[in-house]
Amino acid sequence: MTRNGTIPGVSQTEDEREITFDIVAKSPTGRYFAIEVSFQVTTNSVIERKAGQAQSRYNKLHQLGHKIAYVIDGAGNLEREAALRTICEYSDCTAAFSPEELELLVKFLEQHGGDEDGTLE
Repeated sequence: MTRNGTIPGVSQTEDEREITFDIVAKSPTGRYFAIEVSFQVTTNSVIERKAGQAQSRYNKLHQLGHKIAYVIDGAGNLEREAALRTICEYSDCTAAFSPEELELLVKFLEQHGGDEDGTLE
């Protein structure tokens, strides 16, 4: 797994600069997983920005056979219902920041890694 990583071929600018995701994981079969994290608790709107990017990122990743997941936590996020709804709509897996929820994310990564043992790089 790589913090602030990119996925080859996934760009959103005309100059083809690759998108940076909070976390990128890669399975041994070459499937990438972008994981976006939001712990926003103030009125600043990281969650709004991520929601505005969600559909485009989802579509670009899916075109190449990859997946995107979100980890969302914090009172400020939970108050932004429309943004959360958008993120959930354009997410392959959405989890809160708790041991149980993160275990669901791990299981998702293992199930969709494309290999027999689910090992990720």
